[in-house]
Amino acid sequence: MDHDNIHGTGLVLDGVGMLFRGPSGSGKSLLALEFLRDAGRYPGGAYLVSDDRVELSVRGGELFMHAPATIRGLIELRGYGILERPSLDTAKLQLVFDFVSDLPRLTEESERSIEIAGVTLNYCQLPMRADTDVNHQRILVEEALANYARDAARIIRA
Repeated sequence: MDHDNIHGTGLVLDGVGMLFRGPSGSGKSLLALEFLRDAGRYPGGAYLVSDDRVELSVRGGELFMHAPATIRGLIELRGYGILERPSLDTAKLQLVFDFVSDLPRLTEESERSIEIAGVTLNYCQLPMRADTDVNHQRILVEEALANYARDAARIIRA
């Protein structure tokens, strides 16, 4: 895979690269803006990689996100316009979130990973913005982030 351009929003939160995927209007950009606004709450900060379109590439068995040059550092706030935010050109992708209209009540451990371009990544579903409030979405993202950090710490200790 050289560069695959997909619909989504890439973000680095507390040093972990994440991708929000979902249909237009599902809340990807708004949730990313919430984390960017509160970057000081996270020791590793929060940085935009790309909004609306994210380029993906595989290097050394790892998946990376890149911002297309024309939209680097830009994110849309629906109802207002295009905003400029602190950004990174490239980031390793570690967590994938899909916005869904029918969020399951419980998920099995086996449902918390996804394969993209031959790379297995941590995975979580999020409710659409129209179906919930930002607090529910934030809690799910922060729990997935904490779970990823625990898994990474176990691998380092092993």
